[in-house]
Amino acid sequence: MISVVFNISNKLYLVLYKFGILTKPVLKRIFPSSLIQRTKKRLLKSAFPIDNNKKGFSNNEVLYIEGVNLLGYARAEMGIGESCRIAAKSMDAVDLSFGILNFTGTNSARMSDLTWAKKEISEPIYNVNIFHINAEQMIEVYAHYGNTIFQNRYNIGYWHWELPDFPDEWQESFSLVDEIWAPSTFVVDSIAMKSPVPVVKIPHSIEVNINEIRDRAYFNLPERTFLFLSMYDLKSYQQRKNPQASIKSFQLAFQPDDVSVGLVIKVNSATRPSQELDELYSLIGNYKNVYLIEKTLSRNDTNALIFVTDSYISLHRSEGFGLGLAEAMYLGKPVIGTNWSSNTDFMDHSNSCLVDYNLIKLNHNHGPYKAYQHWADPDVEHASRYMRKLCEDRNFYKEISLKGEQDIKRNYSPQVIGEMIEKRLQYINLWKFGG
Repeated sequence: MISVVFNISNKLYLVLYKFGILTKPVLKRIFPSSLIQRTKKRLLKSAFPIDNNKKGFSNNEVLYIEGVNLLGYARAEMGIGESCRIAAKSMDAVDLSFGILNFTGTNSARMSDLTWAKKEISEPIYNVNIFHINAEQMIEVYAHYGNTIFQNRYNIGYWHWELPDFPDEWQESFSLVDEIWAPSTFVVDSIAMKSPVPVVKIPHSIEVNINEIRDRAYFNLPERTFLFLSMYDLKSYQQRKNPQASIKSFQLAFQPDDVSVGLVIKVNSATRPSQELDELYSLIGNYKNVYLIEKTLSRNDTNALIFVTDSYISLHRSEGFGLGLAEAMYLGKPVIGTNWSSNTDFMDHSNSCLVDYNLIKLNHNHGPYKAYQHWADPDVEHASRYMRKLCEDRNFYKEISLKGEQDIKRNYSPQVIGEMIEKRLQYINLWKFGG
């Protein structure tokens, strides 16, 4: 009877939680964000109290096949979904045994990427779990699967975070994992300061495939123009991705009627009405050589868009990795990026254009990014000089693009990162399972 009541309350909670996600824009206008967060946390704890003994190994151990249950948003057309698919590619490159548990939870992104559908499984059959979602979503996994997915397995959380201090309100998620993987030194340092379990750096691998070639006309872009590209997802917060700085740098470097050059701003998860998009259009003003693409593209078309442009720019305030920058480097495009946070693992002054910055306090909350923290304020004038130099100095363009491509392909290939994963899993299996 108790079990039945628990299951009913569990399902009711999920319905209410999803309703809250759908009505979040309305709720944010009515209630303060602090109240919404407190209410969410209270409901989570009361509906799904975490048993701190649920992970790890019971006295009655069940033997599972050696391999990985990769749980994540495997079909989601957004950054966190792509990171799950990248993990699959890395493990596949070294023939690791794994299956994918496609998780949707309350994620509202379009779920149309079937790249790894062939590896999806309905039940966890392996002895290691890798939860390729962020810390704040771990409770959703527990709500959906209960204790059974954690028991008698080694549990790894693959977490991203973008600021120096890891949020205290997510610390309960540590109780669900045996260790954490993170994609960069910056993220490892942030999480490790508060983590009671090991934190290991496992970067994303980078390999960009284009199965269907697209030309500029496909994207309604001019043919004989030097095009800079900046991309971001509104779900990742416009304040952090900071496309405004790329626009301002372009405006400092070039005139509004200069048809020899252009800036493309690709926005994922764009919906109307949108205050964020209105702000961009207002900033663009009379610049006819700034092009805004507001629709969600397939992975193939996103890759093709990077390929048909000439340079990639990301004047972000902070990055959890910097996939767009790394993918552009793979395709031989010179990149301009803020010289702070995770992207500095693979960007330096020999292979990219690193932009100076000042560290500033946030001053007010932006979603999970709280006012007391600090992030980078990139120097738009410095970035504008790089933009002009890439347009005018062909030798510099070739030197930077070639070195960037070589470094990414040498150090971040699926084979290289797959071997890193394999080595860590071999150690875990020897240590924990004696195999």
